[in-house]
Amino acid sequence: MFAALSKSFLKGALFEIEEACASPVPPDWADGIRPVSHFILLYVRKGEGELQAAGVTTALRDDSLFLYAPGTVLKLRLQADPPPEMVWIAFDLFLLSGKNGDSRSFVRQTGFPLQGPLQLAPARIRRLMLLLAAKGAQARGRERYAAQQHMHDLLAILLEGAKPAARNALEARLLQTADYMRASYRETVRMEDLAGMAGLHPAYYSQVFKQLMGKTPVAYLTHLRMNKAKELIMEGEMSVREIAADIGYADEFYFSRRFKATAGSPPKAFARRKAERIVSLSAPYTDHLYTLGVVPCAGQLHRHMPRGIAPLRLPDHAVDPWEAEREDFLRLDPDLILCKDNVLPKAREHLGDIAPIACIPWASRDIYRHLQDISALVGREPAAQAWHDAHDAAAQAARRAAREIIGSGTTALCAARRHELRIYGSRNIGHAFYRSLELAAPDRVQEQLRLHPPGTGHNWTSITPDEIRRYEADFLFLFTESPQDRIELEEHIAANPFWVSHPAIRSGRFAFLDWGMWILYAPSMIVRQLEELASLLPRLGSCKTHF
Repeated sequence: MFAALSKSFLKGALFEIEEACASPVPPDWADGIRPVSHFILLYVRKGEGELQAAGVTTALRDDSLFLYAPGTVLKLRLQADPPPEMVWIAFDLFLLSGKNGDSRSFVRQTGFPLQGPLQLAPARIRRLMLLLAAKGAQARGRERYAAQQHMHDLLAILLEGAKPAARNALEARLLQTADYMRASYRETVRMEDLAGMAGLHPAYYSQVFKQLMGKTPVAYLTHLRMNKAKELIMEGEMSVREIAADIGYADEFYFSRRFKATAGSPPKAFARRKAERIVSLSAPYTDHLYTLGVVPCAGQLHRHMPRGIAPLRLPDHAVDPWEAEREDFLRLDPDLILCKDNVLPKAREHLGDIAPIACIPWASRDIYRHLQDISALVGREPAAQAWHDAHDAAAQAARRAAREIIGSGTTALCAARRHELRIYGSRNIGHAFYRSLELAAPDRVQEQLRLHPPGTGHNWTSITPDEIRRYEADFLFLFTESPQDRIELEEHIAANPFWVSHPAIRSGRFAFLDWGMWILYAPSMIVRQLEELASLLPRLGSCKTHF
């Protein structure tokens, strides 16, 4: 039924198999506490119990098959007698996003057209999953290529033959037709074909689709196309004829008429407009908008930000679940949706028909480039330059004061979060230290920073407690998210010999700071961080040590 979708969705796909296992013992990721970090394909050959996914419980039976996306919280309960028979694959999916000569670029996916309990004849699925469980995660050389092919065949079988299980089956089929439209909007999409995918009469299909999505399938498809056209217009690199062809219109004049009917102005006039109603899907980008004097109509917020707009519950990371209600966005009726590239796939899935989406790359650009790009998008370039000038002046003054205290000493940054230790570079937590104040990092951090443009690429390195010995420094700043994190760090400082002997610990030149205040990589937070350091460094520098 979804053969066309299978061919388009999986074209050029790559897979990373994180875990492939056949076992009667429930996997660690099915504890019902933390969201899974990868796609999970679970096949229960025999077994009794239940699987809870995102609060929905499904009773297990023989030959049960499930597929869940990253960010889903799963809890598996099994009866031990008789012993269950299970196979599961934890994997990441990467789709081809661009070609440049011989090089290829890929984007990690966080969504899949099918999800939840599935109905499918199990024989081929079981065979492929057992092959992968035998050597998929450790496959090397030719076996690795075979594992890639097995994963491709496995997902192709699902897309071509699987059906949603009975629970919410109608809604799942309707959402699959929306998935198909998002994948195939450049092509001719016929209402009869969509209705056939959903197993419904075309008239009834249109009616129930509108009840679920807030608009008819024809309007949904048209808005997908026109929002994509708006995005291309804002990028300013293609002619109207090229844009029309890119979104599936052979006649640029017909496209222009359709565009004016939905956007209120022809394409060339739209290019001169600036969005007035903006929704920000990223707390740092919401901060950028505030810094530029632009108040979005809604957005993701953080606790240090004014609460003058409608807050939205949105994912911080690609693997986090999407919790925002579609109705909220339809009601807001935004002109523009602003997001990071790590949540772009989810934004397109849930909001691509509602407004054009402007994606500002996150990890590959630093805070200054973020502000520059967002200011150009909203027509506030002078405000961006004013902030940059003011920040430079404040950073220069703070830098002179810091050098009087620290001199040529080195500074290390260690964050403790949920039993994990991280050493930070010049981004996020490290920006104010290493870029604004230009403090010297430990040698191992400097080696990492030299591999990337400033503020990009390298963010942090995970370490074990003993590895702190590799990051000796004259000053050590410790960032904790919770009281338990701080307790664990204090235990290291008191008892771990590598912490006890660390130069900054021996001299008393270390300090605890609030993770929540420092992790946000945004203009207003950088200003506050410099202010905090201005009061903290003199106290740490009171210990007399020669550098």
